[in-house]
Amino acid sequence: MHLLLIAGFLGTGKTTFSIQVATECIRQGRKVAMLVNEIGEIGIDGQLMRELDLDVWEMSNGCICCTLAADLVPTLEKLDQEYAVDLILMEPSGAADPESILRTLVYYKGRPLESIYTVTLLDPLRLPELYEVVTPLIVTQIANANVLFANKADLATAEQLEDVQRIATEVNPDAKLLLVSARQGIDSDLLKEILPWKD
Repeated sequence: MHLLLIAGFLGTGKTTFSIQVATECIRQGRKVAMLVNEIGEIGIDGQLMRELDLDVWEMSNGCICCTLAADLVPTLEKLDQEYAVDLILMEPSGAADPESILRTLVYYKGRPLESIYTVTLLDPLRLPELYEVVTPLIVTQIANANVLFANKADLATAEQLEDVQRIATEVNPDAKLLLVSARQGIDSDLLKEILPWKD
């Protein structure tokens, strides 16, 4: 069982991206469980994914960095014990701190996870402003990523893309930065780069 955490600030396109990753996994014959976190009372993202016939466990106890620890570990253990899941796709809220999520995994007592991988989506149209206003959150989302996706690259100017490259390099020079547009669809070969197995 592999865990893929898809982080990113509100409005970066995480749900669209997550659905495309899940669809590619299903196309490959893999079984996927999607964990989504909603701050509001109505889980719109979870509802959308259920309509697309994707398995969704929705954890709606508020800010993920504050309250999800009580839910995440039992959910992972249930998926381990009761379902033959190949990949768990976890899409926390845009206010989530990936480092806090990853710290809770020390309490997981199921079979060892084969891999834990973090992808962070960035919005080049807003990143410089967000970097100035919510610096600690943006920094931790970038710093904990194995791969960074600059989503909405089709809408960004050259200057905005340069800003994304500069910020990404400052915070996490080891992470690969890929330019994509989830709205237009992400090439399946690109999605395979973040999947934990090869065809």
